[in-house]
Amino acid sequence: MATREFKAEVTVECPPERAFDYFADYRHVASVLEGVSRWEPAGTKTKGIGARYNVEMQALGLPLRSVLRLNRWRRAHEIGWISESGLIKQEGGFTFRRVKDGVRIELRIAYEPPASFVGAAVAGRLDWVIRRRLQAALEQIRTVLEADG
Repeated sequence: MATREFKAEVTVECPPERAFDYFADYRHVASVLEGVSRWEPAGTKTKGIGARYNVEMQALGLPLRSVLRLNRWRRAHEIGWISESGLIKQEGGFTFRRVKDGVRIELRIAYEPPASFVGAAVAGRLDWVIRRRLQAALEQIRTVLEADG
C-alpha cells in the first residue's frame, strides 16, 4: 500500500524559539491533540534526538499504540520522529520558519496503512479525521502561544 501524507500549518505571532520550546515539551501533546490519550517518555530522555515516547490515540473507536523516536532536533527549526513499533508505520515532524509577523509552523505526517483491503478502507476514513484534528490542534496552539506572549 502506498504511503499517505498530510500537512497542517499555521502562522503564529511569536518568535520561532518560543514556538519550538512549546512543541519540545512532550506534556503539551495530549492536551492539544484530540484523540491522543497517551504521549509519555519511554525512558529517561525526554528531549532531543533519540528520545522515545509511548503513544496511544483513538481513531474510529480503535486504540492505536506505537513507540515514536525523535530523529530530528534543531532548536527553532525542526522536530521530527519515526515510529519504532505499532500497527501503522509513520514518520513526521514540525518545522518552524521565521516570517514577517512571527513563525510559520508546519506539521507533516506520512504513514503506511496496514497492507490489506480493510487497511485501505480504514485509512481512507481516517485521513479526514486526522487532518481535522491536526489543523484544530495547530489553531489551539496558536491561541495559547499568542495569549502567553
